Amino acid sequence: MHLTARVKIHPTEDQLKVLWELSDRCCSLYNLALAERKDVWKSKRKSVKYIDQQNKLSEFKKKNPEYKVVYSKTLQGVLKKLDANYKSFFGLRKNGDVTAKSPNFRSRNFFQTIVYNQSGFRLLKTLYGNKIIFSHNVNNVSLDFEISKVFPNIKQVEIYNDDPFKAKGDFYVSITYEVAVPEYVDNNQYQAIDAGITKIVTCINLKGKIH
Repeated sequence: MHLTARVKIHPTEDQLKVLWELSDRCCSLYNLALAERKDVWKSKRKSVKYIDQQNKLSEFKKKNPEYKVVYSKTLQGVLKKLDANYKSFFGLRKNGDVTAKSPNFRSRNFFQTIVYNQSGFRLLKTLYGNKIIFSHNVNNVSLDFEISKVFPNIKQVEIYNDDPFKAKGDFYVSITYEVAVPEYVDNNQYQAIDAGITKIVTCINLKGKIH
C-alpha cells in the first residue's frame, strides 16, 4: 500500500537559486520534448513515444551540458510527465470529451515540480533530527532539508511549490512510500444499514447499537 506525506521545507536563498535553476532546466526540457512531438505530428503524422525521447537524452546532454546539473532520472521523469499528459489527453478524447486540450508549453516563470523516483536522494539521521538530501550539480550548495521522520520504502519524492508563480508560495516535499497492508482480522462486529428512500436512516451493529 502506498501512502504520501507532505512536508514543508524552508530553503535558504542559495538553495532557492538551485531549485529555480533545476526547475528552469526541467521546464525547458519539457518544452523541447513537447515541440518535437508537435513538429513530428505536423510533418509526418506520427506520434513520438516516451522511449524514443528517453533514448536520446544521453546524446542531448552531450550537446547541451547545461542540463547535466539535473539528476539524470529527474530528466527522465520530465519526459514521463509529458507522456502521461498526452495519454490523459488521448484518453479524454477517446471518451468523448471534445473540450480536452493537448499538452501546452510551460512558462519558466512557474516552478516546475522536481521529481526523484526511487533514487537521487538519501535520508540522514542527525543529532538534531532527520534530513533528506537531493542530488544535483549546481555549484556546491547542498539541497538538504529537515523532515519530521524517516519514511520506509520510499518510492518517489517531489519538490514543489503550492503557488508556483515565481517568488510566491511555500515549498514542500511530497514523499510517497510503501507500507505493508494490515492483515484483515474479523472481529465479528457486523453492521446493517437501512438506506431509506432519500438518506440513511438507520445503522445498527450486532450488539444492537444504533448509529
